[in-house]
Amino acid sequence: MSRYANWGVSTMADTARSGRFFEIMGWIFLALVIAGFGTLQVVSPELTSPMRPTLLVHIVLFLAWYALLIVQPRLIAARDIQTHMKVGKASIALAFAMVGIGFVVIREAYLKPGWSIAGMSPQASVMFPFTDMIFFPLAYGLAIYNRGKADAHKRFMLFAGMVMLDPALARLVGGLGLPPPIIMAIELTLVASVIIYDRRTLGRVHPATWVGSAMIVLTYPAVFVLAQTQGWSDFVTAMFGVAPTP
Repeated sequence: MSRYANWGVSTMADTARSGRFFEIMGWIFLALVIAGFGTLQVVSPELTSPMRPTLLVHIVLFLAWYALLIVQPRLIAARDIQTHMKVGKASIALAFAMVGIGFVVIREAYLKPGWSIAGMSPQASVMFPFTDMIFFPLAYGLAIYNRGKADAHKRFMLFAGMVMLDPALARLVGGLGLPPPIIMAIELTLVASVIIYDRRTLGRVHPATWVGSAMIVLTYPAVFVLAQTQGWSDFVTAMFGVAPTP
């Protein structure tokens, strides 16, 4: 039997011990999100003032998600499995709400005159948040599907949070005046940290980590290749309409 046949059914003791790493990663994600959008408020407050209701809801929902990445490992470490499961069930509604409000915010940004990410056209710029809204439910769905396999479940949850860091990282890096490649460097460093953790604790890279890593890496050809095609531009125009001119 292949060593990858079992995606990891950890004992409760093993899960409790390993939860510390995932909780720390949750804190890192939350800190990056707060720093990124906090930098935006300092550097370009006009972009979020006055605060649109949809943007406010977006912020609250996404902060709640990153808080869960801290709370859930702590519950496992405390062996409070019942509460962990109840919170997990509630997170299903949160995930649906995040995806829904995410697309609303994307549409609002797209229809704003002169909107652009990295100097790209509005249609191409949509690819940046669009990949987040595609890979997040995919990673989350895999986490729910593997909820009986602790090793896979917690890794997919972690990558569900990681794939959504782009907006915060872009604002943090841009606000600090750093070159855009720093965003990729930070993301790949986070991926590498999970791979190193796997090697140290499992002696191999967990299959869920490979899948999650692939989601992060696939965003780059999507943004820099697929987003530049006429087919993508036509898709965005059909979905959101014609972007207004500056």
